[in-house]
Amino acid sequence: MSRIPGVTREALSSEHQVIWDRITAHRSGGGGPYSVIMHAPVLADRVATVEDYFRFSSSLPTVEKELVILAVAREMGAHYPWTRHERRAREANMRPELLETLRANGPVEKMTPRERLLVEIARCLLRARTLSEELFTRAQHELSHEQLVETIALVGHYTTVGYMVNALDVKAPEGSQTF
Repeated sequence: MSRIPGVTREALSSEHQVIWDRITAHRSGGGGPYSVIMHAPVLADRVATVEDYFRFSSSLPTVEKELVILAVAREMGAHYPWTRHERRAREANMRPELLETLRANGPVEKMTPRERLLVEIARCLLRARTLSEELFTRAQHELSHEQLVETIALVGHYTTVGYMVNALDVKAPEGSQTF
C-alpha cells in the first residue's frame, strides 16, 4: 500500500473516467505510479501523454530508451519503474550483462560507446543537474539533436516518475526482483 490510497475508476467523475480510460488503454490497469498520480487526473493525463510519446513516437530505439529508463530508475532507487522496464528491456533483447551492470549501478567500461554515453547522460543529469562539456561534445557526435533532446526529456520524465513512486511509497509488484 502506498502512502496515499490508490484511485479507482469508480471514484472518479465521469470527465475523469475518460482520462482513466485513455491512460489505461495502453497500460495494464491503473496501478503503479498512475494509482497515485490519478489524484490529479489532468496531470496524470499530461504525464501519460509524455510517456506515450516515448513509447510510440521517439526516435530512440526501444533498447536505448529502456537503457536510459533503467539508469534513471536505478540512480533514483525507484523500484517500481525498474521492475516494469527490466521486463521491457529483456523483451527488447537488452544484453543480460548490461542489465546486471545497471542493477548494480556499476561501471560503464564494458558497455558499447553508445550505451556508455546514454547511461552517463542519465547519471550526469541526476548527479550534476547538467551535462559536462566533454559529455555534451560526445553526445553531439553520437546522437542527433532530436535524440539528445529526447534523451534529456526521458531522464526528466522518469525522474518525475521516480519521485512519485519514492515519495508516495508505490511498491514494486509482489515478488519482483529489483536491486
